[in-house]
Amino acid sequence: MARRVLFSRLSVIEHRAYFSHTSRPFLLPRRADINMLSTEKPAPVAAMPQGLATPSLTCNFATQKPQKQPEPSIEQQYEECVSDLNTLQSNATTIRRSILLNNKQLPLSDMHKYMERSGLSLEELEKIPFIHVSGTKGKGSTCALTESILRAHGIKTGFYSSPHLLSVTERFRLNGQPISKHKFVRTFRRVYNCLRKQQQYEGDMPAYFKFLTILSFHLFLEEKVQVVIMEVGIGGELDCTNVIRNTQTVGITSLGLEHTHLLGDTLTEIAWQKSGIIKDNADVYTSVTQKECLDVIKKRVAEHNATLHIAPEYAEYFRTPESAELLSSLNEVIRLNGSLAIQLAYDWLRKNGYERYKQIELTQLTKEVEKGLQQCNWPGRCQILGIDKLKFHIDGAHTVESMRVCSDWFKRVTEKSPNPRVLIFNTTGERDSRRLLEVLYSNIDFDTVYFAPNIASGASNHNDNTSVFGITEQLKRARLHASIWYQLCLESDEKDTSKTFGSIHDCFR
Repeated sequence: MARRVLFSRLSVIEHRAYFSHTSRPFLLPRRADINMLSTEKPAPVAAMPQGLATPSLTCNFATQKPQKQPEPSIEQQYEECVSDLNTLQSNATTIRRSILLNNKQLPLSDMHKYMERSGLSLEELEKIPFIHVSGTKGKGSTCALTESILRAHGIKTGFYSSPHLLSVTERFRLNGQPISKHKFVRTFRRVYNCLRKQQQYEGDMPAYFKFLTILSFHLFLEEKVQVVIMEVGIGGELDCTNVIRNTQTVGITSLGLEHTHLLGDTLTEIAWQKSGIIKDNADVYTSVTQKECLDVIKKRVAEHNATLHIAPEYAEYFRTPESAELLSSLNEVIRLNGSLAIQLAYDWLRKNGYERYKQIELTQLTKEVEKGLQQCNWPGRCQILGIDKLKFHIDGAHTVESMRVCSDWFKRVTEKSPNPRVLIFNTTGERDSRRLLEVLYSNIDFDTVYFAPNIASGASNHNDNTSVFGITEQLKRARLHASIWYQLCLESDEKDTSKTFGSIHDCFR
């Protein structure tokens, strides 16, 4: 019997899920390589009595040249780069430090310093136009959809996002594709070594996310992309991506409570942080609906002499039977974020010589837009994968609101299935696990529940996702989740069917 699995994989900035340790091999000399080693001269042979044969004594000293180390493979070089990357502190840590020091400009002043050390000026960065997107829910998928629509018009795009699922190269996309490991290694070593040489004290290096952001600037400038779609890391106002200035198109997705220890305890405080990416005279598009949040955004828009636009409802694009049929067939991610993405793409196209987009109505779809929506691929959000007899429903929901969307989606698409429903759940970062689990418990009747750390298997051989949130702590959290689920079952007088495992792989043994 097939099983349906909801894999709730909750991500944070610098989210890292699999663990390994790799070491570079070194070569010992082979036994045959050493014939004889000596630091003394051979003793002279004593004179022999006449008539006796003189023995023939020879002493051969082999001089073996040091064996040349083979050039490390790209895979080995990549692993070394990621190991160096993982020594850098988290983005959240640097933002928290600026808050404690009451220095709101610290993250951006640090960015200016490290950019200059890496050989990059703000003036040079202004050669690239940016579309900057912040928000609580859906900012990554909104960026992916916007990028796909622009690419369908033949535009050379760059896309910087976070976190990654398997490889850090996923964060840097050129024309929709993650950069190669070779390109990553080459650019990483150049930027990293440059910054290391200019340290003024031990540890004088940019944080993990800050370093990757600087790396993205170098990559996109080298590739001469026509536009970069840039997703904010945490918040907006203090986020290191906010160093960019050539931003005339800004997006703010729906808002909710997240990272409250960094961004504030209320929606209005969070709205203020998220709208901190607005630049002078920019066009700002949003799908925010809460009045208190919109009031904050409107105020910040006015401060920058910008213009605010509310994205139309998704159903407003159902202008013809054909468009209605197409849009209805697309997945949940597009239904939630497609409208905002369309408007961001339209705005950039209008400003960059695509005259026909100055004439069409806001909710009119062109063939290129339809193609961009259909071809967009954004793993980890309302994603369905079939492996053997298992069907995985994967989503990275990390707030109460997004978990409701995730559970509603899973419930809807499995409504008519007779197969057992299995939940695999974990979190990283500072998440309210109880509230997230309450949403799942109250909305879906799971047959089995598994809790495990973000570790693929005990033998994982990748360090892309090595986290400062260690394995021991993750195992503790998995047991905490099991305890929360047990309490929920106890309160409802239901049988607890949950189990705890040491890795994702162990859940399927």
